[in-house]
Amino acid sequence: MQILLAALVAFCPAQDGAELRRRLKDPAQVWPVFREFLAAGQYAKAHLMLSEEARRRVPYEQFFLFFTAFEAPRRMVETTDAHGVETSDASAATVRLCGAEFGLFRDVRLVMFQKLMWVLDLTGEDIEYLKGRALGWYRHQVRKADGWHFAYPPDWTYAPVARTCVCGK
Repeated sequence: MQILLAALVAFCPAQDGAELRRRLKDPAQVWPVFREFLAAGQYAKAHLMLSEEARRRVPYEQFFLFFTAFEAPRRMVETTDAHGVETSDASAATVRLCGAEFGLFRDVRLVMFQKLMWVLDLTGEDIEYLKGRALGWYRHQVRKADGWHFAYPPDWTYAPVARTCVCGK
């Protein structure tokens, strides 16, 4: 029984509080943890990974609808990687988010929350940029599908906006 339990824990995303706290003390782990929460459908936990100011800009209801109603935002988070973290001081850092499929290249600010963990501090400009990338990706898919909206052929694969990451990684 303990072997089965150990195997289940090994294949589950990091849910243990101590492990999560350890990971979020490293600014390079903020984006991967955020992505894991969204992939697991844990939208409330992902929303809590935003700074207090960002949560005011994007209330939970909007956040939830944005990620559950449309495929583009989920896919954008899924295909975007953190390609570098710069820490300016003990309370602020910047993570470079890159995603060739969406032509995404953005430096996003991270802030320290109560000296316990790093969180994403999305500005209004960041939010508008990400919305624009999702809409641009959707329009690109429509062009590639000869004007068809959400009715792609059975063998359809999404067409990336760019071939490689802008930062070259």
